[in-house]
Amino acid sequence: MDRDGVDVQVLSPMPELLSYWLDLAGAEIICDHVNAQIAGMVSASPSRFTGLGALPLQNPAGSGRYLERIRSEFGLIGVEIGSNINGHLLGERMFDPFWEAAESLNMAVFVHALHPVATKSLDVTPTYTAFAGFPIDVAMSAASMMLNGTLQRYPKLRVAFSHGGGALTAILGRLDRGWTATGGYGIEGLEAPSIQAARFFYDSNVYDAHGLSSLATGMAPGHVFAGTDYPYLIQQEALDAYLRATHLGQQALDDLREGAARRFLNTTFD
Repeated sequence: MDRDGVDVQVLSPMPELLSYWLDLAGAEIICDHVNAQIAGMVSASPSRFTGLGALPLQNPAGSGRYLERIRSEFGLIGVEIGSNINGHLLGERMFDPFWEAAESLNMAVFVHALHPVATKSLDVTPTYTAFAGFPIDVAMSAASMMLNGTLQRYPKLRVAFSHGGGALTAILGRLDRGWTATGGYGIEGLEAPSIQAARFFYDSNVYDAHGLSSLATGMAPGHVFAGTDYPYLIQQEALDAYLRATHLGQQALDDLREGAARRFLNTTFD
């Protein structure tokens, strides 16, 4: 962190540990362990770390109870969840109990790509899945929430998507066109997808300064925060140089470096 000029790091679970494919009892054991580990790291260095927890979202009906534990027992300020839960996209109404609890408890929700539905039936390599499938699944996840009115039902949610929203930027115009053609996807009062997209948050992990500049000034001004994907092979190195290469103005850079993360996490990093 010192080498890369990072003052505060938000710790989150390694996605495979989210454990949606296990029975509920086993998943809760793993989530408890992960949350205790992250909480311990935050407690040991509170000026350098804050954290997101994990919960067994294969049980949406009971997610509110576990989410309360993440806040009260482990002291974490939000959660990381997968872009799909055992093949179910996040806009499906089955997850409404989770979204209701997240809004009520004022918890941030970070969506990370996990086991992309588009590649599950394909004979592709893990490398293809990671580099091509992940950003597609993130976009599918965001689109499912938009087209199914999740933000309309829970307007105070703070939701962020990994990989800069993945392929969402490429399909947003098409989603808007569909919204017009269908009269709001059949949902009365549904906002256009481009308006909804600006209410979500995104990390900066698009690995292209021009693309990051477009994301931070076009799709979601003030809602893009710095991310590294540390410690993985594709981690963003020289983070500050990458952010400066966007040639954004000072306010936009401040948002990338700190402001957007403060708003997403609803914290001052004190």
